[in-house]
Amino acid sequence: MAILITTTMVTMQVLLSQQAISANVINTAGMQRMLSQKAALLLGNEFIKGQQNKFFNEHAFLETIEKMRVNHAFLVERNGQGHVHLSPALIQLYFQQPSELERQVESFLEMLLEAHSLVLANQLSIEKLQQINERSQQLLLVLDQAVTLHEEFATSKVTTLQNAELLVWIFGLLILAIEIRWIFYPMEVSIKNKISHLQRLRQESNRLKHSKGEFLARASHEMRTPLQAILGYLHLFQETKQQSHLDIVSHSAQQLHVLLSSIDDYNALSEQKSIKLENKVAKLSDTVALPISTYKGAAENKKLDFQSELGDELLQVVKCDHNRVAWLLGELLNNAVKFTEKGAVRVVAHGVFGANEQASLVCEISDTGPGISSIQKHDEDTKNYQGMQLGLARARLLVSMMGGQLVFNDCEPCGTKVRLELPVKLILQKRASFYQQDATQNVLLVEDNLLNARIVISMLEKLKLSVVHTINGQEAISALQNEEFSLVIMDLNMPIMDGFLAIKLIRQSLGLELPILVLTANTSEQSIARVYELGANTHLFKPVDFAALQEKVEVLLLPTALSE
Repeated sequence: MAILITTTMVTMQVLLSQQAISANVINTAGMQRMLSQKAALLLGNEFIKGQQNKFFNEHAFLETIEKMRVNHAFLVERNGQGHVHLSPALIQLYFQQPSELERQVESFLEMLLEAHSLVLANQLSIEKLQQINERSQQLLLVLDQAVTLHEEFATSKVTTLQNAELLVWIFGLLILAIEIRWIFYPMEVSIKNKISHLQRLRQESNRLKHSKGEFLARASHEMRTPLQAILGYLHLFQETKQQSHLDIVSHSAQQLHVLLSSIDDYNALSEQKSIKLENKVAKLSDTVALPISTYKGAAENKKLDFQSELGDELLQVVKCDHNRVAWLLGELLNNAVKFTEKGAVRVVAHGVFGANEQASLVCEISDTGPGISSIQKHDEDTKNYQGMQLGLARARLLVSMMGGQLVFNDCEPCGTKVRLELPVKLILQKRASFYQQDATQNVLLVEDNLLNARIVISMLEKLKLSVVHTINGQEAISALQNEEFSLVIMDLNMPIMDGFLAIKLIRQSLGLELPILVLTANTSEQSIARVYELGANTHLFKPVDFAALQEKVEVLLLPTALSE
């Protein structure tokens, strides 16, 4: 049917275009009659005026002659197959006795040009003018015959168009009958199958919605655990002032940060988006100690022998995604403690350092549980375990993104041994950093939350930086107009003027090229992409730790310090 419709439209367009051409031909032939009379009248008008050596309507007269010549050339146009616009009867009228219209037109045009010269020479006689009028009347009669023949030729084309339309209509009915039998009926069956498929997809969507609800409930449960520890040990610290209580609070807060990162990963995976690694500089020992301290208490509550052996190489400072490394170790330790009812859980971690900055973290976790094969079978039958159940799928994905390896083996006579190997980048210690320069650099902090601002200011002051704090973008623009700064640390969501507009004004209105570090809790990919389009240099997500902030600030300010 599509082919038929297309063919029909093409045929109709061709035929209609021919009709348009036929209409143009008839109009042109009729115009020749008017032009022949107009030329004679213009000559008569000039004769009456009798002005010497002048032709008042010369432009109109010459234009009439030229138009008549162009029209005549169009009417007798030829191509490889003969005359384009002439039927056999018209060919006889134009080129054969007794009419010979083509010769008459050319002879009349020559007479007009001759009369034009006579007018300019003031020699146009009444006899010459009468001769031209008689010739124009003779030509008018033949041109009338030409118009009639052109109209008859166009009428024959209309008949052809009607016959073509009838054939197309009959052929369309035939095609429609074929489609009813061979297309529409199978289409009905296909639609029924599609509806069934959509119903299955709706059921799957409902299942995923329910699964997401369960995940959020488990996430809430998991986050309440470190939050409870934070609140409880802060209360104990207020009473006892013991530093160990603050250490537990710090570990719990870091664990809560890791859980938030896992939720971001879950959102990215559920929307089929790629996960972006967030590399920062820190000690491997601190990263490994975080999940160990978290799950050591859980193991002791189950009366398990929890053993940890950490190599001295872990004291080195490395660059990697420390949050996700901590989550991976926590996930593996969680499984080891969860599935081990008696016996021991053992953690062995060390670093392997190669040439230059190449290094690897190697961690082996073993337990005396039922073994990985038994666990996987049992995990399909129950969903009552604790944890957010992002599970080994996310773990394997993260390990693959980091370029590492994750290997599971059953131990004899029972238990599981997991070997995790991740590449990291060794940070070579520098002799001096930017804040050891003599010149103190000014930093503009734009943050509406006073508590967050106080924390960031304390971190920047440790780096020997002078900090000016403003609470919105409008105040930041005013400060930049009145004082010079080496760096701007910008929040995004603020009252009066947000960070997006402030960055735009800094780059476009003020024309400043100083580095801009975006520090925000807004993890939207669209928002982060937008700040880079507006001119930001880099970004960090809240909550931010000192090492990550120090690394970003050094990268942004070190060139300035060296140039000074």
